[in-house]
Amino acid sequence: MHTTVSLVFHLPAKFLRNAPKDAPAVRIGLVSPTVGYGLFAARDLSKDEFIFHEAPLMTALFNEKFSADASLMHSQHQAYKAALADGGQDVVTLAFPMLAARNGFPPASWEAAEPIFSAESAEPDVADSAKKFLGKNLVHGRFAGSTITQDEYETYAAGVREMLIAKPTEEDRQRACLDFFKNYAFQVKRTMIPSTIPHLPAGPAGGPITPTATATATTITSKTNSDACIYLLGSLINHCCTPPSSSSAYVTRKRTEKGPNCEWRIGASGLAHFVEPKHICVQAKRDIKEGEQLTWDYGKREKGFVCECATCRDTFMGYYCGML
Repeated sequence: MHTTVSLVFHLPAKFLRNAPKDAPAVRIGLVSPTVGYGLFAARDLSKDEFIFHEAPLMTALFNEKFSADASLMHSQHQAYKAALADGGQDVVTLAFPMLAARNGFPPASWEAAEPIFSAESAEPDVADSAKKFLGKNLVHGRFAGSTITQDEYETYAAGVREMLIAKPTEEDRQRACLDFFKNYAFQVKRTMIPSTIPHLPAGPAGGPITPTATATATTITSKTNSDACIYLLGSLINHCCTPPSSSSAYVTRKRTEKGPNCEWRIGASGLAHFVEPKHICVQAKRDIKEGEQLTWDYGKREKGFVCECATCRDTFMGYYCGML
């Protein structure tokens, strides 16, 4: 028999960082029709301040390259369907409209989108999972609404509508989820290798799934000890390249963008003792002014791709990231 001893170190309170303030923290805006949404500071934020703390919207299996493994793709698709069925179809479709279009769901009208973009739920008395606004998964910090105008949204939605697949096959849906998780998911370490994935029946004629759908479950064993998590707000924070070191005085003098202004942590770690397992907490790397877009470095390693981040725009080489 083996005995496991857990050592818990209690740091003095003065060394522990406070959880994010339950005050307006971020609002959503439309960066461009190609980039899509972004998150912006709703007030001035101080360096090292924790901005918001959010529960995951979807959890699926993870592999390093998001290769088209059957169990991985099945897991991602089921996670998406579970999110739609959890009283949040309107919210999930609005937050990730390209994924919705590839699954056969057209973008919402402005009349349907506007209340979800608002700072508070239009239905304050319903259970948390059924609240219809983008801040519904926040644990700390508050969603401060949107700066998106009707004209901006309708132009963006028209572009999304061009990507609509009217009658997607199961393969279409799984491929869409694979591409989506590759670009939007966070790797989250876990201790249990087996992962229970909900199986939800499709709606009528492959249409939207209703919250009353009956779920069964099966266990899929992953070859990794990580999950892939999607967050309603955290996954909308855009990439910004870290400025490269340069011996050129011209480049240094001309550069005004300081690179990504945020970083994240998932689960309790370091001084962020308040973060719950699989939850994400966003922290300011430097002072951030109200209205400034929140960004972090995705760790891109590709060469020669077109990048619209502020760091790349701020160089004389323009948007061609591979030249940096």
